[in-house]
Amino acid sequence: MKTTTILIVEDDAMSLESLKRILENIGYQNISHVSNGLDALNLSKTVSFEIVLMDIGLEGKLDGIDTSALMDGKSKVIFTSGHHKDGETFSRVAKANSYGFISKPFTNQQVKEAIENALK
Repeated sequence: MKTTTILIVEDDAMSLESLKRILENIGYQNISHVSNGLDALNLSKTVSFEIVLMDIGLEGKLDGIDTSALMDGKSKVIFTSGHHKDGETFSRVAKANSYGFISKPFTNQQVKEAIENALK
């Protein structure tokens, strides 16, 4: 069992369940999740997460990139997306000091490598 604390910020139920299942399969147990940027910001004020898996296309006023910019900077953010693969989005991701990017649909190997690289 791996003790890394992980927050999933994902508003799509199928993607959330897929990601949680993959994380559990590769040994992570300390997994929390929220569905929007505001909840992510509020939770990160009270809980320290080592890794945040942040969907770029969140519902609400804050997308994932905006949300990550407002976080405390202690968590290592890995962006996820299935639709936002254009140049403008990647430019915003690059400026956000992220620790990686995972395209949907997720695979065990993608998720494992992204988290291991972020933790190095």
